[in-house]
Amino acid sequence: MKKNFIRVISIVMVLVLMVTAFAGCGTSKEVKRPEAVSVKTDLKDVYFTFTYGQLKNVLPGDKLAVLFENTNKKLDSREVKLSYYELVSKFGDQEYFPEIIKLISADEMTAFTANQQEVLDYFNNMINDIKQNRTALVEHKEYFWINHGENVVFKDLEGNELEGQDELRAAFRLYADTALKDIGSYLFNSDGAIEKGADLTNIIYPWGEKAASTLTLSDLYTETNEETGVVTQPVYTSVVPTYVYDLDEKGDNAKYTEGDLEGEYIFVPSELYRTINITVKPEESSVKKAFTIREKDEIMKEFEKAENYMTLNSFEIAFTPCKISAGFNAVNDQMTYATFDKNMIITANITFKGALEKYGNVTVEFPCTSQVTYNFGWEVTEAE
Repeated sequence: MKKNFIRVISIVMVLVLMVTAFAGCGTSKEVKRPEAVSVKTDLKDVYFTFTYGQLKNVLPGDKLAVLFENTNKKLDSREVKLSYYELVSKFGDQEYFPEIIKLISADEMTAFTANQQEVLDYFNNMINDIKQNRTALVEHKEYFWINHGENVVFKDLEGNELEGQDELRAAFRLYADTALKDIGSYLFNSDGAIEKGADLTNIIYPWGEKAASTLTLSDLYTETNEETGVVTQPVYTSVVPTYVYDLDEKGDNAKYTEGDLEGEYIFVPSELYRTINITVKPEESSVKKAFTIREKDEIMKEFEKAENYMTLNSFEIAFTPCKISAGFNAVNDQMTYATFDKNMIITANITFKGALEKYGNVTVEFPCTSQVTYNFGWEVTEAE
């Protein structure tokens, strides 16, 4: 009996040692914690701070919940930091946006506008490097559209609006879908091909120029929003991070352990994306520093495509504020895309033919946009 007891105890001890050994192997495994990244170039990006107490009186419940989805305790003192880009993208088209803007302090807004020169220099240097040194793969796409509907206005030669605007607009839409579609193709190199190491002089705006942008602060446009009283920024930068859970030594999601943050997860930024938005004055001298402007006589030839509907006698182009939006990987300063919106109002003198011949010689005004979007690809090195 005694021998059997000793044998059982021995077996149990062996099992305990084996379990302990295997358990030791499990806990000794190295936990790969996410590594936080930071911006390569500091452009003094500003984040606006809002409290839960402030926003709960402005935002709908569902919007508020999304902003504070990673907080367990919804205290009025809880804070959230948002960039201007995030504010515009999340709430810019909502009726309560002006109320959110009013929550921004004067000091924050002053800091937000203090880095204009640095941001513009950063954009100019980055896109000029791509165009001149061919450092990235380039894919480009072109679009052209007219803001139809009530934005198109027909007048007689004395400047008086004509009757039958709806009929004229319907005819003009047909005209736009034929002749102007061809003009849109003519204005841009629309093959969308990827250029690797090729000459980008006639691919990246402005065509035929060595530099992609020679914009200065004096070329940039500002205006004051009548509803919010906020000055529209001519150039601004915002960095939006992508967060992942931090891990503790066991590989579990790390949590705060102090004060009212107890039990909430810790996040670290794994990716950082910078957006720069630029608004250019509507003067031709400023627009041509970053956009291509075609010669009028070359465009006139393309309007001949509509000769069965109407004859174009002459036209004038006036610019409205033109916009550039560019995206960057802020960790390594690589530009990922750039979109150029050339906004115009065209005033054309035309003579109708066919069913609308009764209207004879008229003037038509219509707003339109030509857009070129560049996507940039970068070769990944072993170090990356």
